[in-house]
Amino acid sequence: MMDATDADGRRSSTCENLTIRGLRCNLRRWGRAEARPILFLHGTQDSSVTFQFVIDHFQRDWCVFAPDWRGHGHSEWSPSGYWFHDFVADLSALVDLLFPDRAVPIVGHSLGGNVAGVFAGLRPGRLSHLVSLDGFGPLVDRVPVDVTALLRSYLDRTGRARRHAPYADTAQMAHRLARANSRLTRGQALFLAQHSSSVDEAGKRCWLFDPTHQASLPALHTMAEWARIWSEIRVPVCWISSSDTRPNAVVNFPQALEERSKMIPRLLHVRIPGTGHNLHHDAPAKVAAAIEDFLGDA
Repeated sequence: MMDATDADGRRSSTCENLTIRGLRCNLRRWGRAEARPILFLHGTQDSSVTFQFVIDHFQRDWCVFAPDWRGHGHSEWSPSGYWFHDFVADLSALVDLLFPDRAVPIVGHSLGGNVAGVFAGLRPGRLSHLVSLDGFGPLVDRVPVDVTALLRSYLDRTGRARRHAPYADTAQMAHRLARANSRLTRGQALFLAQHSSSVDEAGKRCWLFDPTHQASLPALHTMAEWARIWSEIRVPVCWISSSDTRPNAVVNFPQALEERSKMIPRLLHVRIPGTGHNLHHDAPAKVAAAIEDFLGDA
């Protein structure tokens, strides 16, 4: 079992600042330093605290490491934009810093799962297992990439400042989260709102992520490129899928999902019905059990 809980009965975490490729990176940790290490990677416009509910349901003793990506959470924003390959390079640098002499399991959600999947193909010896929560490559309408349109859009957006709309308090932010995901309990929504926002100079609350980051800019332009990298993965892989209702989510296209699953040599696919894209919020106990069942004694 993992150690200390806070006043609300949640497993407590600590944070520290690292420098990753020139940017300040916030790293969150749960559990005893002597326990088995595992690395969690969050998705777009989210932060490391998103995994709190899964960590609360772990039955085994883990030392959980979870960074805030560049432009997210308490990590530094990137003035040069957010290209997918930058996230992969950040992960590579983080793994080398935290785990120089061992391969560890990596769990990623959405963007985090996709980054981890590419990293697993490029650096197959640097992890022991890969778990991807609803991160099965790009949305079906995002490939092939129109590179001319992509670069034109990038130039058009460069230098244009965006600002978050302010909220009066965490209760208002929690209401916004609950509207987006009706499966969230009030306690979950309030927790996420509190830990995913900060107070601005006017005393209003704003989300922590960089508002210029709507989605990572693609470095891979075709599914053939994804397949080439995935084919190099040498560790066991578990895809855990939700009942994602986004119209272009891969889980809504069974043939595409099947084709992609065949691109990875050692893949187990676990489905958790009745969940949305944030399945780690909707069914944290089931997600935690699926992860621990897959990892075994890793």
